[in-house]
Amino acid sequence: MDNKSVVVVVRHSPLGSVRASEALRMSVGLTLADNDITVLLLDSAAWLATPLSPARIRAGEIKKHIDTLGLLKMRVKVERESLEKCSIAVEEVTKGIEVVGADEIAREIAEAQATVVF
Repeated sequence: MDNKSVVVVVRHSPLGSVRASEALRMSVGLTLADNDITVLLLDSAAWLATPLSPARIRAGEIKKHIDTLGLLKMRVKVERESLEKCSIAVEEVTKGIEVVGADEIAREIAEAQATVVF
């Protein structure tokens, strides 16, 4: 059986909430089935692409989930335009997270067999 391509779109800030962290945790969980996962960080979720301390921002675990997705050969991408809106320099993006343009984001969503918006 072929893997199902699933895109998880995360749009919420990780600051002061566990919602974004839960989206990442759920993305890791989706790997248990035959799913090919791509996580897209848009809007204020672009902050997930930077080194953050969950205790300081009153949020859930972030790094462990992103690292696990990488180990499982899944992709995490952050939209360049969202980084710009949040005044985040590309150099601040955590290693292993790909910076892509809005056109690439649109293509990923259009080509996915399933999309989960969180």
